[in-house]
Amino acid sequence: MKHSVISSSIRILRKRAGYTQEEVSNKLSIQRQTYCNYENATRTPPLDIIVALADLYQVSVDYLVRDEKSLESISAHELLKKALLDEFFSLPKAIQNEVLDFIRFKKTTLSRE
Repeated sequence: MKHSVISSSIRILRKRAGYTQEEVSNKLSIQRQTYCNYENATRTPPLDIIVALADLYQVSVDYLVRDEKSLESISAHELLKKALLDEFFSLPKAIQNEVLDFIRFKKTTLSRE
């Protein structure tokens, strides 16, 4: 596993999500310095942390550890999709169901036009 791929991936994803290193370390229940070491490639995160990071940023583990293309090329569509999903899942379950019902309603009315 290449340290630089993981470190650059998690740094870019953290910045894209608008998190500080402190916030990410709190979400992972680790010390900020430990997380900083992962971003600086001085330590390799253990598998459980890699999985937690993939979950946090809604990417695959494979994406974090093997993808060497620049994360700067993440499309605006993918970012919008992530933002919408984040907003949706932050809603109470009852409201989520109302949103889904509305989407289904709109799809039905569009197909009639």
